[in-house]
Amino acid sequence: MKKIIYSIIAIALMLAGGYSISMGAHAEGEDGENTTPDTAVQISPTAVTVTLMGGDILAGTHEKCPKDLEGGCVVEVKNTGTKPFRYRVYATPYVVKGEDYQVDFSESASTSYTQISRWITFLNEEAGTYDTEITRQIEPGETQVINYRVDVPEDVPGGAQYAVIWAQTLNDGSASGIQTTSRAGTVVSGRSIGDTKRTADVYEYGFQRFALGGGLDAKATIKNTGNTDFDAYYSYTAKTLFGKELYSESDSIATYPDTEYHVNVNWENTPLFGLFTVNFRISAADTVKEETHIVIIMPIFVMVLLILLLTIVIIWIIIIIRKRKERKSRALV
Repeated sequence: MKKIIYSIIAIALMLAGGYSISMGAHAEGEDGENTTPDTAVQISPTAVTVTLMGGDILAGTHEKCPKDLEGGCVVEVKNTGTKPFRYRVYATPYVVKGEDYQVDFSESASTSYTQISRWITFLNEEAGTYDTEITRQIEPGETQVINYRVDVPEDVPGGAQYAVIWAQTLNDGSASGIQTTSRAGTVVSGRSIGDTKRTADVYEYGFQRFALGGGLDAKATIKNTGNTDFDAYYSYTAKTLFGKELYSESDSIATYPDTEYHVNVNWENTPLFGLFTVNFRISAADTVKEETHIVIIMPIFVMVLLILLLTIVIIWIIIIIRKRKERKSRALV
């Protein structure tokens, strides 16, 4: 599930500025014409994680910078267009809203979990200082390394922090033609050492135990009540009374603090009739909700037949009881 989420994040970052994704250094249309854009920027990696401890200054190959990057706290910017351009590098909050993972990069959406965007600065090589924003010139096909620094405050809050480092092209200042800007971003996730809470609430939990044919449903609502993101897991398994598995569904959900996520399971191609055992399990941080029950699927025509059969049996029993009473009455006479 996380791979899917990171793919969504990558596409969201590429499209955030309203421009097309570069498909390589060279592309041709049907007529052989070069369709590579004049200005296109690429940044890598897509996401990094840093460890936060109060008072630390993360830069270069600091032990709490990303371990899988040779330069540590760095990103790489590449010009994938056909012309040189100037670009700026800066950081913004990274806010994930709702279970459909809508992202917001505006300062107005900033929360206690996006303060890291204010702690990130970038190396201005000309001045030898770290600034909140820098600009550079880059040639076609060139890749440049950008060093960033994270100044962690002494009173860093526990849990997770999220930001995006952007590389955004700048207009050349000419008055001719329509000019557009593009940008690409790297998600920075900070993990605080200390008061990290991974807690969750699971409610509106339940699943069908009787159906007149058709599918069976299960549902639950998971709320991340902690201060960091984590994966929640669910599974739904249906078996015969003899233990043969008929249906199984499981998955994980990437959850973010103060956000609700809904689990909906639908077993569509159920048997026409039968008795089964169903297990529905939710595991989210410190909370586990699990129940196993016998489930009945009974079509209407089977129910009607059973009612008719039961009616016949009852009538037959009544007739037998009456006959026995009549025999006893005759015997007494």
